[in-house]
Amino acid sequence: MTSRLPPLRGIEAFVAAAHALSFTAAAERLHLSVSAVSRRVASLEDALEVTLFHRFNRALRLTTAGKRYLKALEPALDQLAEASDAIKPPRGNRQLLKIDVLQSFAVLWLLPRLDRFHAAHPGIELRLSTSGGKPDFGRDGVDAAIRIAEAPPVGTTGERLFELRCTPVVSPALVRGGPGLRKPPIRKPQDIAQHVLLGLVRPRGFWEAWLKAAKVKPFKAKGTARFDSLHLLYEAAANGMGVALAFDRLVQPYLRDKRLVAPFKLAVDLPYSYWLISRAAERKPLAAFRRWLKAEIAR
Repeated sequence: MTSRLPPLRGIEAFVAAAHALSFTAAAERLHLSVSAVSRRVASLEDALEVTLFHRFNRALRLTTAGKRYLKALEPALDQLAEASDAIKPPRGNRQLLKIDVLQSFAVLWLLPRLDRFHAAHPGIELRLSTSGGKPDFGRDGVDAAIRIAEAPPVGTTGERLFELRCTPVVSPALVRGGPGLRKPPIRKPQDIAQHVLLGLVRPRGFWEAWLKAAKVKPFKAKGTARFDSLHLLYEAAANGMGVALAFDRLVQPYLRDKRLVAPFKLAVDLPYSYWLISRAAERKPLAAFRRWLKAEIAR
């Protein structure tokens, strides 16, 4: 049987690279060098006698064969994870639950509330990871993930946690104005044109949606900067770098501490939501976590 199997390390490297579409990201995830990941994928391609990736200077794209292979592998990896979990020694009465979340969601919303989850469910051992990429339910044994999306990815089930609404936020100094401020204070939406616009690397288009709703005429920004996490985005705004477009629920810690202020009441609904997504049949610990999340959101 084993003689018919392709190199398993190659499969591991292929799946990680296919989800991230990057050998570099796969290497970070697997704690390997980029060249080691590339060699393992090449070895797998040699064994299969097919090309799995189109390779570009800084990107990867799955070939047709690669897409078919990934689709066929994922259920098998799920079965391997389930079989491994089934033979592990019992953990007393505690049940393990693995959730992969976006780092900013964890820091700004989830962690301050987790003590209530542990108090309500002492029999569940919750393990959080923050990979941020496409969740690998098979290889990592992750039960569920929390992601921003318009809809759950194909092949998963999803529970919408809350929709996203955005509004500008700035350092209080940019609203107060006064001596020493080198930029004009922000008193009306049109004043934003005199400041650096801060946003996320992806998804994009949020600033355009808010400015249109605020009826601000098109303008050439004084500058722009984008960040790969909300945490960094809000820190940049709190330090006076510019005006950030914030998600209303996740910016609340900064507003409560008065490190940021929202100069305008206008908030725009976005086509994206936070989703709790999973692939396997829902286990009791995950069902308990999902119910707890919904109750916290409703508080």
